[in-house]
This record gives sequence, C-alpha cells and structure tokens, in this order.
Amino acid sequence: MLAPAQARAQSPVLDKIRDAGTIVLGYRESALPFSFADDKGQPAGYAVDLCLRAAEAARQKLGLKDLKVRWMPLTPQNRIPAVVNGLVDLDCAPNTNSLERQKQVAFSVSHYVSTVRMLVRADSGIRSFGDLRGKTVVTSAGSTGDRHVRRFKGQYGYHDVYAKDHGESFLLLESGRAQAFVMDDVLLAGLRARAKDPSQYVIVGPALSVEQNALMLSKADPEWKRLVDQTLATTFAGPEVVALQQRWFQQPIGSRGINLALAPSGEVRAAWKHPSDAVTE
Repeated sequence: MLAPAQARAQSPVLDKIRDAGTIVLGYRESALPFSFADDKGQPAGYAVDLCLRAAEAARQKLGLKDLKVRWMPLTPQNRIPAVVNGLVDLDCAPNTNSLERQKQVAFSVSHYVSTVRMLVRADSGIRSFGDLRGKTVVTSAGSTGDRHVRRFKGQYGYHDVYAKDHGESFLLLESGRAQAFVMDDVLLAGLRARAKDPSQYVIVGPALSVEQNALMLSKADPEWKRLVDQTLATTFAGPEVVALQQRWFQQPIGSRGINLALAPSGEVRAAWKHPSDAVTE
C-alpha cells in the first residue's frame, strides 16, 4: 500500500511532477525585477523566487527526496499556450490576471500590483497619449500593454508596433524606431534601469489601468492552484516577503548594481495582507 505522500494526488500537475521527478517553470528573459536572465543567464527575480517556494511545497507534499527544476523561457505571446498545453507547470512572471485570460488559464493570488503607463525619451516632449499623434508606439505582443495600445490607436492617431518581448520593445524605443513604450510601470522601471543611460528615459502619462500581477497555471487543476496559493499566502504573512521586496526592488541587482529603489505601494501591501485572485477591471 502506498504511503499517503506517495499516493496519487488529486492533481494532474502534481501527478506529472511526481512521475517525472521534475517541475517545469516558465520565466521571462527581460522582465526585471520579476523574472529575467541574470548575468550568468540563469532565471532570477521576485516571481522566480516565489515559484521556487511553490516547487519546494510540491516536493514536500509529494514526499520526494529530490525535485529537479527545469526552466523554460517564455514570451508574453507564447506563455498562455505553454500553460494550456502543459509545457510548463507554473509560469513565474508578472502576469496580469484578467477575465479574458481566465477563459484559458488560472492565476494565483496576486503577488504584486502595478499600473500601465509609458516609457519615453526624456527629451521627447511626450507626457500623455495626447502627444502621440503621428508617432510610433510599441508594446510587447500578447502583453497587457497590447490591449491598451490597440484600444487607443484610433482615438490618438499613432502607429502601433508589437515586439516579441520586452527587451525588443525597449530596443525599438532606444533606437528611435518607436517614440513610446506602453507596459506595466515596474517593468518599464526595470528596463530603464538597465539602459546605458537611464536618465535619458522617463515614465509618463496617467495610469491606463491597475494590474493584479500573479503566477499563471492550469485552469484544469484546482488542487495545484490551492497549493500554490497557500504557499504564497504563507510567504506574504511573514517577514520573508519584505526581504524579497527589498532584494529585488530596493537593492542593487547584478554586476551593474541596478537599483529600482521602489518601495511597496499601499496596493501591494494590501495584496500581501489579504491574498486574493480577484480581478480589478
């Protein structure tokens, strides 16, 4: 007879993890400070650390002595198919929880809260969407910014471009092929901090929306989601989340010493205090 920990879990994802002895985690290559490739090309960041805690919770629940972690780089465009098709067990990024996306995937309780704004060159004279007529606006295909750029194009008369990921979006802005980059403000701050001269760029404009950022996982496995949510809630209830916030948002990152100097907002603290997967739309 199998020991309780070795019995079949009421979870296809946990069964798959146990049978393979491996958990597959998705990450981004340029979504600093949430999920990015560090100086050695290894996945790092706030969301990555949270995923590693979920992986450890899975190992303990399944009674495994060891659990290998395999990382899969994803983009805003291919992340949902990767989760739906079971290529990754958990996507470790600042995914925006939305009603539209919930038709295909599930989201953990929120791990952060951000607002969608735009990054422009400091000398561009652009301060709001009203300044964009005739200019080129870039965002990353399949991202939250994608929705806003499409929605306002007719009203403000700009040209729209959709890059494969955030790194390419910033490259278009940096090279002058785009005059504004629309995305979550924390991601924009991370990209700006990695620029050759961060002072050349500013985040401007009113907040287009408030985004609940979460880990993304299969909609077909509520037991796996329950374990992930419990792991995050436990992390948020203790001092550990403050240490994670300071490490990734308020201290130097990597060999270049990038420091976003972002203290947690009231909305972020509320998300930690009252864990929820509710959507704000």
